[in-house]
Amino acid sequence: MRHAIARWFLIHLKRPVQAFFKMPGAKNFGLMLVGFTIIVIAAVIDLHFNYENPETGGRLDLVTATYIVFALLVFESPIPFPTTWITRLAFFLVPISGILLLGQGIVRVGNSLFNKNLWDQAMASTYKDHTIVCGLGKVGYKVTRWILDLNEEVVVIERHDDNAFIPEVRSWGVPVIIADARRTEILESVNIKDAESIVPCTSDDLTNLSIALEARRMRPALKVVLRMFDMHIAENVRDGFDIHTVFSIADISAPAFAAAATRAPLDHAFAFGEGDERSILTVTTFTLVPESILVGYTVGTLEDEFEIAVMAQHCNGEFMLHPHDDVILSAGDRFVASASIEALNRLASLTPPTREYENYRRGRWPIKTKKE
Repeated sequence: MRHAIARWFLIHLKRPVQAFFKMPGAKNFGLMLVGFTIIVIAAVIDLHFNYENPETGGRLDLVTATYIVFALLVFESPIPFPTTWITRLAFFLVPISGILLLGQGIVRVGNSLFNKNLWDQAMASTYKDHTIVCGLGKVGYKVTRWILDLNEEVVVIERHDDNAFIPEVRSWGVPVIIADARRTEILESVNIKDAESIVPCTSDDLTNLSIALEARRMRPALKVVLRMFDMHIAENVRDGFDIHTVFSIADISAPAFAAAATRAPLDHAFAFGEGDERSILTVTTFTLVPESILVGYTVGTLEDEFEIAVMAQHCNGEFMLHPHDDVILSAGDRFVASASIEALNRLASLTPPTREYENYRRGRWPIKTKKE
């Protein structure tokens, strides 16, 4: 609860205030704010010690003097005009300084409303321990969403202002800076010195590499997660630039394409190992239907009989990661299994993969039932 309150305060109060004072012209606005504060305090002191009511001869206590000064800000004067010149000066300086400060504030708020890029850049400069995603294509969009789902903070740099994903990503509360991420000043503006990691994931390998190298030059210890299309370039980057977290799109997608081509009931597939020891790790979500003979199985029995690993289970609205062996599987449960292609096919003959559930309901995905 405390963490949630602190996060709300950071996002909705502290961070916008910090960003407001990081926008262009902040120094002049700050000086004006200091000057206004001095005028207000001086006016309160002056009224308290020097003001004497011309009609009654009465004086003002500190609370009343403070109230009078705030009234002067909106051109209200609940007391007669003073006779001393210094107090008269306060009657003029307080509303004039208030008007000037208010005007500056309106201009700055207007800039933040009408120049979204300027405001997002100011907001991004307040982030710490965040991830910088460079490129808001389909991959960058999904990476950003997943980072948010993992309760981490993210800033996006996108080169093209007509990118269709920008409005939605900004609606998530993510600052999106329209700029070239290869430029040093842009990386500085998103506070790269305090960032946790950077993910260059544009559709151009050389651009991604350029961003990664510039980021690593600016901060050698920064974690770089690099997207590459060319497998040979990816290998050279790993070996030559000490950037170990390099993902080749071909390496990632090839196992899934190969496994899917076998008509295997899988959602995801990943390669591991090298050479003759190379293999595929599969991940598939199943929905346990009432007719399935697997209803009543424990997780341990299911794993032993089918030689699979149950990675997660969703039961009655509750998500369990790595459920215990004695957990009983019930109708309506969903479970995530990793197994060989043969084991997945056996499971799919007893209960449908979740992505095929509608086909099962329409009679297009037959299974073996308890009656058979």
